[in-house]
Order: sequence, then structure tokens, then C-alpha cells
Amino acid sequence: MWMKKAFPALLLASALIACENVDKDLHFQAAFKHQKEPSIPAPKGSKPVNERRADYSSVDPVTLTNPVAMNQQALEEGGKLYDIFCIACHGQDGSTNATPVADKYEPRPANLKNEAALSLTEGDIFVKIVNEQMGIMPSYRYELSDAEAWMVVAHVLKLQGRK
Repeated sequence: MWMKKAFPALLLASALIACENVDKDLHFQAAFKHQKEPSIPAPKGSKPVNERRADYSSVDPVTLTNPVAMNQQALEEGGKLYDIFCIACHGQDGSTNATPVADKYEPRPANLKNEAALSLTEGDIFVKIVNEQMGIMPSYRYELSDAEAWMVVAHVLKLQGRK
């Protein structure tokens, strides 16, 4: 009789003991946890997803100047990055012509060769690349480093005939 009454208590106790992580191997494994740095080092050459970056939302773009030396290599790299991130919306020449993606957006992506775009400073273009433009253009803050964004700026200036 006592077995019938003790059995549920024994079953509950054994279940609780079985759930206890006695050796803590799984609990303290090398993994990412909320608000904690990784326990293992990142592979060489990897880029953090949410790396801390400068916030340019409150900076006056006119005060920004390109810190990257604009040599032929930087212009070529800017062109490659433009082809990866910008060409789908702005087109090969920056005019948004012949881009099926641009035709699907309202408002249409900016024509990089019109009066408004030609009046932008280097800093204005840089800020438009790294900061979201209120749903008009996505932010590339985490996809591009500041140096890479400046290289794209140089390529845009080259497309506009200003470099």
C-alpha cells in the first residue's frame, strides 16, 4: 500500500534529479549567450555581425571628408562593392535605367546623375550609404566598413564624372 503512495513521489524525485545538469558540460560550453561575448575566438578574417560602428545620424555630412586615399585600387574596389550592393537599384551607370528592381519601387531609387545627386557632397553620399533613408534606401552600416563605404562614394563620384 505504501508503494502506491510513494511511487509518484519517487518518480518526481528521479525526474528532477535526471534533469539536473550535474557535470555542467552542456551549461558552460563554448557558445554564444545573451549579452555575453563568445567563449571561443572568432575565425581569422571573420567580420562581426553587430560590430559597434560610429553613428552618423546626427553628424553634419558637410563636415565629413574622405579619409581613404583614392588611388586606382580604391576606385576598383569601390566599383566591385557598387556592383554587389548598389547596381540592382541604381543601375550600371547610376541612372536607374534598365534595372528591373528600380521599376518595382515607389518612390524609385535615386538617379545618381540628376541635379539633386550631383549637388551632394562626398559626406552626403557617405551618410546615405551608412544610414537608413526612412524606408527609401536601406542602411549598409553593417555590410560595409567605413573605408568600403568611402570607396563606394568614390565610385559614385566617378560615375557622376566628378572624379
